Amino acid sequence: MGEALVGPGWQTLADKAYTELKSRILRNLLTPGAKLSIDGLAKRLEVSQTPIREALARLEAEGLVERRPLSGYKVTPLLTEEEFEDLFEMRELLEPLAAKRAAGSDPSRREEGFADSLLAMARTPGPGDDGALSRLDFTEADRRFHSHVGRLSGSPMLARAIDRLDAHLHLHRSYIGPKAIAETEREHLAIAAAIIERKPLTAVEAMSLHLENSRSRHAAAFLRSEAVVSPGNEVTRRP
Repeated sequence: MGEALVGPGWQTLADKAYTELKSRILRNLLTPGAKLSIDGLAKRLEVSQTPIREALARLEAEGLVERRPLSGYKVTPLLTEEEFEDLFEMRELLEPLAAKRAAGSDPSRREEGFADSLLAMARTPGPGDDGALSRLDFTEADRRFHSHVGRLSGSPMLARAIDRLDAHLHLHRSYIGPKAIAETEREHLAIAAAIIERKPLTAVEAMSLHLENSRSRHAAAFLRSEAVVSPGNEVTRRP
């Protein structure tokens, strides 16, 4: 562990640590609520503590880990049932509004390749040989799409609110199955089409339907997550 503590080499190590820790969290190898030892993670990943601290700071910004005074980091716990319901009620208020504004935006302000870019972002990865890896890819694709619609609304405040809410779903997305991934893609494409065609009301309807279906899919995933998570264990493998 003799790497430089500053400069490009250290940043590369921090990027690798971030990628590895995020993968372990989303694959449930580091379970919700698990305490994270900086020293232990540094030894396991064979790097110094500095890249680990940088990686944990990035994961904290994404809502995947929490830092508590005097007690260090832990993987963010899964939402309670009440928090889950509150989250979707808030999403159903904010995200149809974002879709409406995105669809009604001035076409002269749309960048070249706007439609192709939005459609590409609406697509999500299908199931592969490694189901866990597919879910990991799905969490990123789903987050990016909703975040992008928020930015297209033209309201930085609305976009930030959507991003903050979305972070709480990151861990739950890792329990979504292949069928739900395909359904999500169809719904994302419908939202994207309405925005591209500048149909605000259709965009509102498409986003509202997507969130209604998403609530049902995540509710099922919520139950599955409760069955496999063992809070307090740093590493728990699914059977």
